Amino acid sequence: MGGRRGSPSVTTSRRASRRASRRASRRASRRASRRASRRGAAVLALAGVAAITACGARPHAAPAASGDEIALYRDRALIAQRVELVAPRAGPAAVALRLPAGVEPGAVQVLDGGGLADAELRTTGAVELAATAPHPGRFAVMLGYASDRLAWDAAYTVTTTPARDRAAVRGTIAIRNTTGVAFRARTRVVDTELGAWRDRSAEQLRAALHGAPVAASGTLPHDLGTVALGDGEARIELVGAGAPHPLRSVLVYDPIGPGLDHTRAVPVADPSIGAASGASSQVRESFEIARDPGASRGLPAGPARLLEKRPDGALELLGEARLFDATTRVADVDTIAVGTARGVTGHRERRDWARDDDLRRFSEEFLITIDNTRPHPVDVVLREHLYRGQNWTLAYQSVSAVKEGPQQIALRTTVPARSQVKVLYVVVYTW
Repeated sequence: MGGRRGSPSVTTSRRASRRASRRASRRASRRASRRASRRGAAVLALAGVAAITACGARPHAAPAASGDEIALYRDRALIAQRVELVAPRAGPAAVALRLPAGVEPGAVQVLDGGGLADAELRTTGAVELAATAPHPGRFAVMLGYASDRLAWDAAYTVTTTPARDRAAVRGTIAIRNTTGVAFRARTRVVDTELGAWRDRSAEQLRAALHGAPVAASGTLPHDLGTVALGDGEARIELVGAGAPHPLRSVLVYDPIGPGLDHTRAVPVADPSIGAASGASSQVRESFEIARDPGASRGLPAGPARLLEKRPDGALELLGEARLFDATTRVADVDTIAVGTARGVTGHRERRDWARDDDLRRFSEEFLITIDNTRPHPVDVVLREHLYRGQNWTLAYQSVSAVKEGPQQIALRTTVPARSQVKVLYVVVYTW
């Protein structure tokens, strides 16, 4: 026999109670949704996207993934901010904006009007984007401006083992945001200066967001992906844990360094530059690490530390250098000095200098001598800087030469035990 059912009045009461509970739950859910929407709109307003405030348009908040873009240059950041405007009817409309600290309305350009006519920024007590909508609907306007309150630094760590035949490279970039505005944007770092930008066209500014204006000089943008940049500092991985790179011991003779480099189109003609007898004779013990062409594309320059990881896990600092500098932008390898090469010295001598104004060129001839007193052969990289200008070519070299940057070459030679090697090259500059 089954149990007794409840009376009809009790059953009806239970059903009514359940219906009332469901209605209350739905009302609470709607209230929570409205509160969340209001909070989201407030957050988005802080990011520079505010509600429609004029001409009868309804308040609207754009979604968080707004399509903003940031290009981080050395001297400033170029920002493309997407502002969404909803017009309930054709005609005038405006959206209130909050610009980052230090950005004046007059410095903001409309990169893309999004189909709106006469889109412009104006100040009427507050800053707003005003435009004329051709029809009711949703319009996306792209604004462009520069800020010097997004600064960055890159740094690298190169870790090897006691075998010192392979090394892992890791890198990070620290971005400091002091604009007072939080961004979530597709971000690229371009390791050069943006320079003047307010007189450029919208097409040029859009290109600058992707690093295109400096591609001719060899500077490529490095894409960081979509990055959240809140107030303060954010650290982003540039190079993660990957396959180790080949590492080998080598000696480097770099008597001049990049300090004399002139980047003008017309080369410097002063014959005394670079010919003084004070060039260093020191040869440096170094490690050479091969680059990964794909992974290192566009990586920004920064200091690097070479560490050796001992079997007990302890780390020992072997040397320090800079990676991915402009002087070595197209190099296949990087070198990190770890000490002075005992028993090996270098000497650099200019043998000839000639100028021909009719042919608009002049040439220099250098002889580099390496003395090796060690009882075994040594491999030496001779690093020379063609400092007079960037319009140059090698007319002759007695050993193979590789271009490492706009004004830097590497010549390689092997010096036998207890012997001497001489390397000659001739460079021709034109204008």
